[in-house]
Amino acid sequence: MHAAEEIAKEIYQVYVSGRQGIVLEMEHKQELEPVIKILQEKYFNDRKTGRAGLDIHYGMKEGSRGADFAPAVYQITKICLRKTEDVEFHLDTAAKDSYLPAVLERFMLDKTIGFLVLNHYHLIESKYKTKLLLALLQILRTDSGGHAPLLIISVDKREHLPQELMPYVHLIQGRKPGTSEIQEETSRLLALKGLSVGKNFEREIVSYLQGFHCYEIEYLFQRAQLQYGEEAFDEEKKRILELIGSEKVKLLEKDRLLEWKMVKNVEIANMDVLKKYLQESGTIMGSLDDAMEKGVEVPKGILIMGLPGTGKSLFAQYAASVLKLPLIRLEMGRMMGGHVGDSERNLRSAQKQAEEMAPCILWIDEIEKGFSGADEKKRDGGDYLQRMTGGFLTWLQEKKSSCYIIATANSIEGMPPEFFRQGRFDRCFYTAMPAETEVRNIIKVHLRKPGRAHTEPVIKEAADSVIQLAAAQRRFMTGADAGALVSNTFRRLYLNYSSQTECTDKEEYDRSNLVSVMKKEFEEMKVFSETNGVQIGRYAKSLENSGFINASLSEQNVEPAIRRYDDRLQYFVAQMQEKTEHLK
Repeated sequence: MHAAEEIAKEIYQVYVSGRQGIVLEMEHKQELEPVIKILQEKYFNDRKTGRAGLDIHYGMKEGSRGADFAPAVYQITKICLRKTEDVEFHLDTAAKDSYLPAVLERFMLDKTIGFLVLNHYHLIESKYKTKLLLALLQILRTDSGGHAPLLIISVDKREHLPQELMPYVHLIQGRKPGTSEIQEETSRLLALKGLSVGKNFEREIVSYLQGFHCYEIEYLFQRAQLQYGEEAFDEEKKRILELIGSEKVKLLEKDRLLEWKMVKNVEIANMDVLKKYLQESGTIMGSLDDAMEKGVEVPKGILIMGLPGTGKSLFAQYAASVLKLPLIRLEMGRMMGGHVGDSERNLRSAQKQAEEMAPCILWIDEIEKGFSGADEKKRDGGDYLQRMTGGFLTWLQEKKSSCYIIATANSIEGMPPEFFRQGRFDRCFYTAMPAETEVRNIIKVHLRKPGRAHTEPVIKEAADSVIQLAAAQRRFMTGADAGALVSNTFRRLYLNYSSQTECTDKEEYDRSNLVSVMKKEFEEMKVFSETNGVQIGRYAKSLENSGFINASLSEQNVEPAIRRYDDRLQYFVAQMQEKTEHLK
């Protein structure tokens, strides 16, 4: 069942159960129109029931002083909205600030009226709301015996509706269309435009369109064709995805709670265990309906704890690239509001937005910033954090959508233990200081990027020489350090080549000097182990009883000269743990 049909059905069921007032939380009239159409055609068909539907919204009205923008009554018909004249219903003498109350008084006792829609309450001018609110309260408080017309009030956000009305109305939130509805509309438009795309590409388009209403899809397709021409739906260039992504950025910027991340092909050189687990989850998500029929539950997501620079954020982007799903970033700092209830409300809104965009990956960055110390803050009177934690954990436990969560944390110190119970995340992983094999692979990945691949003949020599130097000096790198080292190396190679006078080929110059320049750059840089030794020790200590799974279990190199790196790294970490104990 489509979203509009579901809402119309719920409205009617609530009405016939005895609740006269319904509030629809919807931002745009395009969301409301199909709901009203279904109500009129299916539930209040005037040919079957003899009861008409009326719509009240602002329009141009002729008055004694000429045309004026004011509320007017429109009769809802199967063909169109028919604007009624005030004189038809003896409303021509009503004062401007009393017009809306007069309409309600006139029609809420009229048994020929099936339902009355009061459009966009939030747009009504404040000076006209006082008498209107009194009239609404009078009507909704009075027992009509189930014979009064249905009263539908639309508002963009529930916060803009007077609290006095809330006990007397039933609130229904607008709903974004589901995957099947978007798939149906996408297929219809592709066929209408004579476009033929592969099933995988069409699936990607549908994934990117999650979070939009169906009426917006045609606009997006049309704009993509105007902007990119034949490239819009080209399966290699995928310009349509770029456009949808840029529009989704604007969609999320309205509330500034979530951030849309455009991701292209991402390569990651380590975390073999985590990559394998992701691939398994991707297999299930790629055939979710079939998997669920066979008793498999929807994958919830993973938590990754790791030191800064060990690839947690990169893995979130890698996951989006591999699974071909949109990546949405939730930064916990954005959830914190300045007023009572703001933080919880922001988090609920962010969760709702993410689920509306499923299937997607929701990357919760630095999750510890939002939830660490919940128990202590509760004792200090910070009940809001406890409520946030409870609400978030309940959502994790009960979430049924294909919104796959990747939560990253630098540390889990102070986080409530409830986060790590079964049923919250599918698995909890940790990344450590990368071992020798991982460092070498990371260096190789960065050396093979565009503009650098010509150094292939000397890549192994360069990586091995730096690793041996790092082991000898007991200076150990994170993945971020390794990436920065390669970046600094090519910067220096470019500058050195620009200043030399010999007419040497640039690529040959790079191959001849890569090893020496990289070693020199390593000598000059400060690596993570030099500046954050105590943090490494504290982190290693926190892992002892965590039960987390190592994201990387790469085999160590058996060459004694290279093996020294891992041995000395382990010794260094043990020393830092001991130092941490002494600091306590």
